[in-house]
Amino acid sequence: MSNSSLLSLYKDYFYHIGKIVNYSQNTVLSYKRDLDAFYLYLKKNEIENLKSIDEKTIRDFVSHLHRRGIKPRSIKRHLSCLRSFFNFLIKNNIIKKNFAENIRSPKSEKNLPEILQHEDINLLADSKNKKNGYYKNKDLLIRDAAIFELFYSSGLRLSELSNIKFSNINFKESLLRVTGKGKKTRIVPIGSKALEAIKSWNNVRKNYLRDSTDYLFIGLRGSALSSRNIQLRMGILAKASGVEQKLYPHKLRHTVATHLLESSGNIRAVQEFLGHENISTTQIYTHLDNQYLMTVYDKVHPRSKKKLKKE
Repeated sequence: MSNSSLLSLYKDYFYHIGKIVNYSQNTVLSYKRDLDAFYLYLKKNEIENLKSIDEKTIRDFVSHLHRRGIKPRSIKRHLSCLRSFFNFLIKNNIIKKNFAENIRSPKSEKNLPEILQHEDINLLADSKNKKNGYYKNKDLLIRDAAIFELFYSSGLRLSELSNIKFSNINFKESLLRVTGKGKKTRIVPIGSKALEAIKSWNNVRKNYLRDSTDYLFIGLRGSALSSRNIQLRMGILAKASGVEQKLYPHKLRHTVATHLLESSGNIRAVQEFLGHENISTTQIYTHLDNQYLMTVYDKVHPRSKKKLKKE
């Protein structure tokens, strides 16, 4: 089977994960980049048919990525992509063995997600304390405040928030219907502050409508805000609020997850709230909570391991 056949199999595979399995567009694009890298590696090493691929091929490919300085987390993603692709070929009776199944990526240190502290949240939520020059149009501040409050209230992913429509919100029950990864739907609560902010935005949103769009967050020309624009707006809100940390949507998701776990200790509830399929994904917030606890301990406990200054 030639490399041209491999390209044909790639197309079948991407149709399968995009249209049949309903992977998100970002995941499909990520897998495409990874399979393109593998294809180029095969071509460079003159591996011209599928029968020539074995476990050694995959090990050599991993070594190749490692030598290029690719981070262990990215190599792990490459391997996950290859396993998925080979499983697809097995199910279609094209190969009999998953060559990437027993290959492990280099170990990496666990990087805990960054979160905002409570004082940062207060600065962001204070609509009156904004620096001059950032919000000459006050309607934009009202909209950005509503975006921030909804992120922090409901722990949404960026793609989830950008696709929210008014019809998804149950104002009476303070609930929101969200479509997450794999087009799976879940119901999450909305806090009173977020609901107030959304209602304030709705009062001015009607001035910018150009058609009957149901999207909650729109721009000044009436079209739905893109994910990229939402990212940029959160950065502007942070600067206007005097928050020194970089603010991006996933940091708000990390923050609300940590604060919820910190308050409740109920990891299963937090897993459901975030829409995580596996609880192992949620468990990183227990490590983050412990790290936060130790930071506080070192600062305030008289018998912590921190060395005291000599008098």
